[in-house]
Amino acid sequence: RRDVTSAWYGIRPLCGDPNAKDQSSASRDHVVSHHPTNGITFVSGGKWTTWREMAEDGVEQVIQRHPELKKKAGPSISLETPLLGTGKTDLFPEGYHENLAVNLSQKYDLAFDVAQHLVRNYGTRAGQVLEMVDQDTVKGSRSGLYKHYRRLYEGAAATTGYPYLEAEVRYAVNHEYAVSPADVLARRTRLAFLNSTAARLCLPRVVEIMAECLGWSPERALLEHEQAEQLLARDFAGPVPNKEGALLRSACTADVKDVFDHIDVEQKGTLTKAGIAKAAAELGFPLSQAELQKAVSEMDTDKN
Repeated sequence: RRDVTSAWYGIRPLCGDPNAKDQSSASRDHVVSHHPTNGITFVSGGKWTTWREMAEDGVEQVIQRHPELKKKAGPSISLETPLLGTGKTDLFPEGYHENLAVNLSQKYDLAFDVAQHLVRNYGTRAGQVLEMVDQDTVKGSRSGLYKHYRRLYEGAAATTGYPYLEAEVRYAVNHEYAVSPADVLARRTRLAFLNSTAARLCLPRVVEIMAECLGWSPERALLEHEQAEQLLARDFAGPVPNKEGALLRSACTADVKDVFDHIDVEQKGTLTKAGIAKAAAELGFPLSQAELQKAVSEMDTDKN
């Protein structure tokens, strides 16, 4: 279980056609139905990937039932209307193409995994996301090959490869109607679905950015943080450490190491006793002085 980074569940409702004679089987597809009493046309079921087809089918049925609307309506243009992120922009006047990530990486000196992520998720709007970057935080990378744009979970930059940027929080608030930390972590970046521990570790920074964007008071920020913690704990399970043979009270030293990058803020590759204490507290098992000293001794393998 300690190899499982996140676990969740979902309930998918299936719907049946209320006007069908045989109700024994429920469709995984969407159903368009007309209520004979109130005259309302309903679209039920379906899935995110077919939302435009669902809308088209619903409109078509309404038009067929109302001749006066059918006279005014032209042919459907759903198949010819570009999706968000595929159209032309000032940065990408040619629109979406297969080399978009390469162009973005070259223009902004981006790490290529970040460029790929931005293009896959925002398409030609990726440049608008990067406009939200606080330029004072942009630094050179350790390798010197590209610029380092602050990520939500910095520790993942060198290990698990989560490319989500802090700028995406600002973009989600300003352009995608994100109003809670859970909106960002679970419904925009999807980090909670990939690594629930990483989502919890970067939650304070997400709250801080959203508070700046939305003008939250300290009390509101604290409330949002608590509610997001509750949601992550309820809906997203994480790794369960193997405590067999562990010398710590509530977890093994490997759990402390999991948040090393988060606490090593100076990126020197070392931790102080205070840093280890902070790591243990963030993991939910604060250590006594005796336990802290034992943890330091166990982690300091070369006794430096």
